Amino acid sequence: MINAAARMEVGRAGKFLSPESTQPKISLWPLSLLRVLQYDSPLIGRSRGVLVAFMPISAGTKKILSAVAVGVAVYILVMGIRMTRWFEVVELKAFDHLVRRYADPAKADSNLVLLAIDESSLEAFGRWPWPRDRYGYVVRYLKRAGAKAVVFDVMFFEPDDNAEEFDQSFADDVKVAGNVFLPMLFQSEAVSVPAELQAHATVKAERVETGQAQVERHAGVKLPIPVLAQQARGLGVINLSADADGPTRRLPLLGQVNGNLVPHLSVAVARYVLGDGELAMRDGRMRIGSSSVPLDADGNLLIEWHGSLEQTYHARRYSIGRVLQAFAEQEKGQRPDLDASLFKDKIVFIAGTAAGLYDLRVTPFSSATPGVLIHMAALDNLLHGQGLQAAPAWFSLSILLLLCLASAGAFMLFPSYPVKFGVTIGLALAYYGLVAHAFAGHERWLDLVFPEVALVLTFGTAATVEYVTEGKQRRLMRAAFDKYMSSDVVEEIMRNPAAIKLGGEKKEISILFSDIAGFTTISEKMSPEDLVALLNRYLSAMTTIIKTTHRGNVNKYLGDGIMALFGAPLNDPKHASLACFAALDCQVELVRLRQVWKQEGLPEIGARIGINSGPCIVGNMGSEERMEYTVTGDSVNLASRLEGASKYYDTLILIGQRTAELAKNDVEVREIDLLRVKGKKEPVVVFELLARKGQVDEKKRRVINVYLEGLAAYKDRTFSIACAKFSEAVTLDPSDGPSRVYLERSTTYCDMPPSADWDGVYEMTSK
Repeated sequence: MINAAARMEVGRAGKFLSPESTQPKISLWPLSLLRVLQYDSPLIGRSRGVLVAFMPISAGTKKILSAVAVGVAVYILVMGIRMTRWFEVVELKAFDHLVRRYADPAKADSNLVLLAIDESSLEAFGRWPWPRDRYGYVVRYLKRAGAKAVVFDVMFFEPDDNAEEFDQSFADDVKVAGNVFLPMLFQSEAVSVPAELQAHATVKAERVETGQAQVERHAGVKLPIPVLAQQARGLGVINLSADADGPTRRLPLLGQVNGNLVPHLSVAVARYVLGDGELAMRDGRMRIGSSSVPLDADGNLLIEWHGSLEQTYHARRYSIGRVLQAFAEQEKGQRPDLDASLFKDKIVFIAGTAAGLYDLRVTPFSSATPGVLIHMAALDNLLHGQGLQAAPAWFSLSILLLLCLASAGAFMLFPSYPVKFGVTIGLALAYYGLVAHAFAGHERWLDLVFPEVALVLTFGTAATVEYVTEGKQRRLMRAAFDKYMSSDVVEEIMRNPAAIKLGGEKKEISILFSDIAGFTTISEKMSPEDLVALLNRYLSAMTTIIKTTHRGNVNKYLGDGIMALFGAPLNDPKHASLACFAALDCQVELVRLRQVWKQEGLPEIGARIGINSGPCIVGNMGSEERMEYTVTGDSVNLASRLEGASKYYDTLILIGQRTAELAKNDVEVREIDLLRVKGKKEPVVVFELLARKGQVDEKKRRVINVYLEGLAAYKDRTFSIACAKFSEAVTLDPSDGPSRVYLERSTTYCDMPPSADWDGVYEMTSK
């Protein structure tokens, strides 16, 4: 036995089994610690785990409340950021992304045509500005071709510098056509619309609501020269306003000048094309006859783009020079090169596209977009009841809150970080899908940046909260568990604490007992301090192999011994093989350590190991005052007896029959005996664990073959043959303990044969 001083020191590492104990009580105290460390109650300094029953709020409820608190806090934070408009530009850029991604050029109205004053036209008909009679020729040609409307995006604010009669000639052609629209501009100078132009430049509305759809007031308007303005079918302003980041995305459809409603050019054209129907602005929409488009909070049309100029109306883009040439050919009685049917029933826009004539604007598609594209896109929307509509504020706020709560809830309720992250990513992708579907399928614009930012902030906030609260406790548990279990098992327990069931459950596991051979003798020759130091080195090395390399769980240190479990608390189908591998590796490591200790003048420690597999009752058991993770069962007792039996057979590792069966594909074994251990009525077949599969050397293989021949003769009661075989095995390997044991038995039975009812069972009377 260990001396008293050494017992005191060693006892700090773990409890001792009493020599009389036949059924050791196995305690995984770290698993009990799981309950203990989950709560940190300040009540009278008692063990924290004991006070669980007195907590008024369950852990699940706490997590839910924490999730709600985090979600609401992030929601308020994001709303505060949103009110500061820090992210307004980013949100608008997200809008541009959606526009470019989901614009459908096929939706562009094929009746919208562009006549471009391009470089080829200037080369053919002279530098800008042209005499205005040429515009008259174009109008005359388009009238003959049957164009539905002609819309000029060219300013006519000053008389023609070439000749006054050119203005009159142009005006005459405009009058005859009866479908020409000219631009005008809002200006800061107070200029009202003359009475004679009221019908041309203003509109009457059935109802115009203020508030949500506020019509902006302007000081005055700049009109085309009177001779042209009076003959035009209608006038419309072409002022464009840009968002905070520069691009034009929306259009004010109406403005006020001295109480008169002045339409945008696209509105004037739309009313004409749609039959001059009633115009009304109410309920967040503008209605023109049978068509209705949504308006934003400021009464603007949020343009539904169908693509860039090249993607939409470029195919119906013609050089105005070709039209002038075709007109000249008509006048000469020649067949025009340009087919006039191209313009039949079309709405023809005329605008400059040559260098220096561009009215360049920033749009979601380009930083240099011809302004005429904006007017054409707006008219397209008005004619077909299109236009994007921002989601109602209550809907956006509800979605934002829902995402914050869902993300926080997922983070708090799911134990695994990959799952937490996956759910957050899933929510982000799902919301993006919702935004894309609403945008492309329902012409609804939902905030994209704010909700996605909210998800990121929620994840970060929840992670911080968890780290500050539960994280500390989890780290304490992890640190405690890591000293007894493999990191993989600990990680699984941390992810899924429910895997450790309260109460007992029956499951098959493998139990390993290890004990130092001759420890009592060693302890008597060493001081307690040196003994403890040596034990710590030994136990540390063995523990690392068991728990780190082979997923075993060190249950306790039994003075100089170790007790470990494989397959508990978490199931592992390879528990028997892992236990065998751990035992083999421990013996290999001991060989190395003995060499080191020999050089240091320390005792050369050897260890014997017993392993058994079988059903056990495992789980948290005990009382309300103290609960332990306990393993009980006959399989535990047998494992302990096998460790003791290895001394008798002079083997290093003995394993039970069930262990041998489970690990047969992974290890090499040989049958040792049919053994009846103390405390067990039924005999069991025990085996010596030799090596991993295929790693027994040829010399050892010869010994084992001879040994097995002897064992077969022994079982057949042919003891003389058994003696010969076991003698041969001992000659081959004098250190082979089982051969020596059987040689002694066989020799005895040769002299004194056993009774006729002899069954070959050897009864172990010691532990």
